[in-house]
Amino acid sequence: MFSVIDCGTTTTRIYIVEEDGRILASGRTKVGVRDTSITGSRDKLRDGVRDLFFQVLKDNNIADEDVKFAIASGMITSEVGLIEIPHLVAPVGLEELSGGIYKCEDPAVLPIGRPIYFIRGIRNHYPDQARAEDLRDIDFMRGEEVQIIGIMKMRQLQLPASIVTLSSHTKIIYINEEGKAEASCTTISGQFYEALVSSTNIGKSIIPVEGEEPGGYSYEELISVATDCVRHAGLGRTMLMPRFLQVLLKTDSRERGIFIDAAIAADDLKAFREMRDKGCASNRYFFYGQEGRCRMYDYMLKKEFGDDLDITFVYDSDEIDQFTIQGAIAVAQSVIRQNS
Repeated sequence: MFSVIDCGTTTTRIYIVEEDGRILASGRTKVGVRDTSITGSRDKLRDGVRDLFFQVLKDNNIADEDVKFAIASGMITSEVGLIEIPHLVAPVGLEELSGGIYKCEDPAVLPIGRPIYFIRGIRNHYPDQARAEDLRDIDFMRGEEVQIIGIMKMRQLQLPASIVTLSSHTKIIYINEEGKAEASCTTISGQFYEALVSSTNIGKSIIPVEGEEPGGYSYEELISVATDCVRHAGLGRTMLMPRFLQVLLKTDSRERGIFIDAAIAADDLKAFREMRDKGCASNRYFFYGQEGRCRMYDYMLKKEFGDDLDITFVYDSDEIDQFTIQGAIAVAQSVIRQNS
């Protein structure tokens, strides 16, 4: 058996897996690369991952010697992770991911007493001597490369297609006919929303107010108005408008929340358009993330690019977790075959 380590910004998950892919045990802890960013030291991340690993073994009566290796993905390979490993250059599929595995047995990196196979992230293909003028072509991922392998394994997507994650970022990943990630484009929309709500006075505009009367706006009307405002006034000014809606016009918190979500999504549409303009175009989209956001992007993309789009979305958190697990298992099984 082996272990799968999924390290994110704030949370690390560990799974113990049989070689045939059966999951025997799992655990999670609130430690991630954010801790390295805050403290300037890898100690909390290293100790947290190590402690969780051995706790999962102990809690599930799994003998230490039965777990032969660990396979790790996500932000753990970034400059704020446990070891910084260069990205693979797109296009990248399962073969390239397993071939690009970085094997580490250094206890200073992670002292768990067995080899760790780190899965590299992916970056777009751009000139070696790229300059600021090339920024629109530059993008990368750490973690999503495993999820897309899991999605293709579990969902049998018809290709080419665009896989879109809606989380702390909106990330559009174009998968070509060969099942390889050819390019990605990322926005900071999820973190932007959190910062807007928690760190500006706009946040109070979506808190329910007792006795507030709705303005009678439909979902579609609010999306249309927000899209128009972003297009003509810009996102910065549009983000002030929920205050106008609350103080000067008659609306309730639900309507203002839809307006904010729609404005951020309208700005994200530029990223979708950019991908299509670069030739990464398909009428098939696969979204995963929060349900309300999935449904809004479904509606807005069809308004923007036509009703003939084939859009699938998944918002069940357990199924989304499985994308990472099954993707890592697929890479691990490929490594096992290579070494057998």
